[in-house]
Amino acid sequence: MTPISARSISRRDFIRLFGIGTGATILSGGALIGCGRSGSGNELLVWYWGEQEAQGMKQFMERAAKSYAEKNDTPVKTVLQESDTLYTAFRTAAKSGSGPDVQFFWGGTQALEDVWMGNVAPLSDNVPKSWLENIPRQSRRETFWNGKQWGLPFYQIGTAWAYNKKLFAKAGLDPENPPETWPDFLAALEKLKALDVAPIGSGFKDGYLGGWLISYMGDQNLDSIDEAIAVFRGDAEYSGDKYTEWVFRLKELIDGGFLNSDILSIDLYQGQDLFATEKAAITNSIQPQMVNWERSMGSDTVGVMLTPSFGSGTLANKASTPSQVLTITSFADQKEDAASFLEYLHTPEVMKRMYEQSGAVAPDKRFQKDWLNANIDLQFAEWASERPNFWYQYYYPFPFEREGVTPATQMLFEANGTPQEAIGMMQGAIKDWREQHPEQVKAYNNWHLLD
Repeated sequence: MTPISARSISRRDFIRLFGIGTGATILSGGALIGCGRSGSGNELLVWYWGEQEAQGMKQFMERAAKSYAEKNDTPVKTVLQESDTLYTAFRTAAKSGSGPDVQFFWGGTQALEDVWMGNVAPLSDNVPKSWLENIPRQSRRETFWNGKQWGLPFYQIGTAWAYNKKLFAKAGLDPENPPETWPDFLAALEKLKALDVAPIGSGFKDGYLGGWLISYMGDQNLDSIDEAIAVFRGDAEYSGDKYTEWVFRLKELIDGGFLNSDILSIDLYQGQDLFATEKAAITNSIQPQMVNWERSMGSDTVGVMLTPSFGSGTLANKASTPSQVLTITSFADQKEDAASFLEYLHTPEVMKRMYEQSGAVAPDKRFQKDWLNANIDLQFAEWASERPNFWYQYYYPFPFEREGVTPATQMLFEANGTPQEAIGMMQGAIKDWREQHPEQVKAYNNWHLLD
């Protein structure tokens, strides 16, 4: 996923760089600092991100740092990172063995890559096991690797489809009960198509929609996350309905004319803006963005729906609430203080304040449902209590998306694009990744998931 406000560059642009940096980085607000530690003495240094998708996070982190320092006599410096330097700045700092004590990452494999590079210390070596059990296992699982917990789920970004209730009603659909099965979905899209709006609005010029599409649809015949990563370990082939039926279903949507005709000519955010201007009835979105729409357009207009099911696997029933994470760096001078600060961020009063100030929901059993004040947040909470949590993009290696999923799904929008050709491109990307990154293949083979 890409941040909802950082529109000039996506996380994927610089994740591709794999740590190429310059020795200095421009941080939020334009300040230029070197890669070494910014703090002094016993000051705890925290590099974080989040204002870009949860507005108010900067204010929250600054206040949390101040209140923690007052309670613990340990000064904390928080530095908001820009999207295009989050990974490059950190990896440059890590090469010199200096930098933050606490580092923010996007979740799943987007954090585990730095674990595999040796840049992160095990969280479970620094906080009690009993404390970690406050975090739902389904959230911890994304960064649980080789028998250890590495990332602390900081806040969740529930991911689903926003839909316009008024357009649904105008099309003769039940605005409070969006379609749940694939046949009903196709029938609803036909009715929406008659309204002279795009039934589904999005953008694919920048290439980022591919990761959303496979994460919405590509797991519907899978019964477990282990099956999802088996193709990267080499224990299964990426073929057959189990893995590839979603490509044919996506082609159904394309051939039906259910997506905006200019989807290849506009970027992801431009496509999502079609929903905000009521030129599209449905769009792909994340929890904070949908809540903003709910508050600006009204709860009588904005609803949230899961991907209608076509598959027979357990994960066809999933609800995706992946988490962004905080980690303790392997070179941190103050690992105990870093762990203490992370524990502080998950105290009830601080989690409540984070939600009030930024709308970010902490995945924690102590987070109380009655704090929630948006219908979409309440819906995600209900789904989380009854459905498996899985977001494919946080479990596969990025070259699979960059070299396979993205060009393959873009090709499907071309006049002569076929599912068979798209599947072949994805199979080739897996083969190339396995040959070119044996160290990551080994890491996948050591990835024993939490049940």
